[in-house]
Amino acid sequence: MYKSSFIYILIKNWTPLNMKQGLIITFLLYNISLALGQGKADILVDINDQIEIIDSYTEFETFFLDPEEFLDKMADHGAELNGYYEHERLKKIVRKVGTRTADVETTFYFWNDRLIHVNYKQRPYVEAKNESGQRILDYSNAYTKYESNHYFNEDKEIEKKIKGQPLSEVATEKDFVKYANKMKSLLDNKFYNRDIYEALQGKWLFIQNTEDYLMFEGTIRFNFYNGKFANRLKTKIDDNILICFFPMDDRNYRYEIKEVTENVLTLIDLSSKEEFVYAKVE
Repeated sequence: MYKSSFIYILIKNWTPLNMKQGLIITFLLYNISLALGQGKADILVDINDQIEIIDSYTEFETFFLDPEEFLDKMADHGAELNGYYEHERLKKIVRKVGTRTADVETTFYFWNDRLIHVNYKQRPYVEAKNESGQRILDYSNAYTKYESNHYFNEDKEIEKKIKGQPLSEVATEKDFVKYANKMKSLLDNKFYNRDIYEALQGKWLFIQNTEDYLMFEGTIRFNFYNGKFANRLKTKIDDNILICFFPMDDRNYRYEIKEVTENVLTLIDLSSKEEFVYAKVE
């Protein structure tokens, strides 16, 4: 009803000046009609088709983040996050975080780099008895008590389906779009700069003071001064610029990666223009 009324108003108020203009406006009206004609049901059909296609891929290139790379505080019973790439584009993220009483499992689906679907589960651990007869939680055995499926179109949630009741002791996630885009950014950074990150891994001694050194593990940089741990920073690489920052902090430090080989790392502080040279030791 809305679509036909909208087009009727356009036609009623249209007086073409020439044939060329008439063809252009007819083409525009046709495309407006198609756009307005795709309702929520059609979009959901497309999303489900896209999910099926993604799940049918058999040759994903899998990339992962260590817990320290995507968590601000460590999980009670472990955490993992894997990204699945097909033709150099992220298609799916699977995240699992072990809380005190349950595993929280979340799967994010992407199409053309936009979030289209999230499957979220809260899976409490099964109770068992130990050798003394005490009731304990079996962290290797869990069941799905709460599940929600969320469908997105242009970063807006258009449909939500829920099964069960959420656990009171587990904070139920809500802002999936913001979180998914953050995790995608972390994975893409590591994936597209994988050769540089691979070269950075390990321990690097500062040649002017060998009591100072760096260690890279994944995308985390650990700083040691006078042989003692000083701090850890998350990193990302943007066009050969190493950006180091503290979690939950707006401060960052930017370095040009002048050289990185099997034995030598040279960084230039973009603020002070000072050059730092490190030797690889392990």
